[in-house]
Amino acid sequence: MKKYYIIAGILAAVGLLGTFIGLALLPDVVPVHYNFAGEADRMGSKYEMLVTPTIAVLFCGVFLLMARFSKDTRDGRLQRKIFAVTGIFMLALFFGMGFWFMYLAGRANTSAPAVDAGVLLKGCGVFIGLALIVLGNFMPKARRNAFYGLRVPWTMDSEAVWQRSQRFAGIAAVVAGILTIALSFALPGMWAVIGLVAVPTAWVVLSLIVSWRYHKEEQGR
Repeated sequence: MKKYYIIAGILAAVGLLGTFIGLALLPDVVPVHYNFAGEADRMGSKYEMLVTPTIAVLFCGVFLLMARFSKDTRDGRLQRKIFAVTGIFMLALFFGMGFWFMYLAGRANTSAPAVDAGVLLKGCGVFIGLALIVLGNFMPKARRNAFYGLRVPWTMDSEAVWQRSQRFAGIAAVVAGILTIALSFALPGMWAVIGLVAVPTAWVVLSLIVSWRYHKEEQGR
């Protein structure tokens, strides 16, 4: 586990250093929100940019703490690895978002044109898609726990239903993630927004339906 703590520490240090440098270069008032046309629709203090890196550090800290206090068993060690890698992923993802927001804020104070709405949608699609892909890779390995996986009453009551449900939901999450990224690049405007909402929603609904079917099959036995 030590290597995961080292990686998280290095990422956090680099991310915080980059954030403070970025803040020093920005004016006091910057755009802090954009509409779907890529135009800034709210101005605010540059220190609002600290929200995203703060979330990054908090999320990573919570997952590393859960990893730290996982049981020292075979399943516990696997759970520990899942929590640690998830925390590092969240750290990198939110710091990346923070740097992107600072880049957009810096552009707004130059003669550069407004950010194309399609760029923002593609960024959202990549963010959601990567999160689903990472989640999908870990779900089949997860054991019953209080924090992670497809946690509904019928999966928590049966180890067999839990395992089958996580396996299906994990594979489906990877497919949904790839599809989300592809649709964000392929569809224009509002259709891309609909796709970004519809695909993850369909993944959740389908996973629950299949999981319930596994539960009924188990009851039938």
